[in-house]
Amino acid sequence: MRASTRLVLAEEEPEKLFEGAELEKLQETFREHLEALIPAVRDRAYVLPQRSADRTRALAGVAEAKNRLRLGNGDTDRVRGAVAVRLAWSVKNLCGHYERLAPR
Repeated sequence: MRASTRLVLAEEEPEKLFEGAELEKLQETFREHLEALIPAVRDRAYVLPQRSADRTRALAGVAEAKNRLRLGNGDTDRVRGAVAVRLAWSVKNLCGHYERLAPR
């Protein structure tokens, strides 16, 4: 999942590298990743103590990812690129939380 975000996050303006349908496909891929990550991170966070900073950060990341899932695709490639970047950041963020909250 993390690897899928690298190319989009490395570009300042991904719409210069990708076109409409490609940007929408990237958005779809990131949305699928988020739909899998949200419950996984939430479940790992809920086993931590309520006052745990890791729990608070992870649940904030989950809330942000849920908000970003509500973003539309965009009408122009510039907006599609911006949405893809925001979704990619949420995927990267939740991957980090998932790894940090892994049982040891």
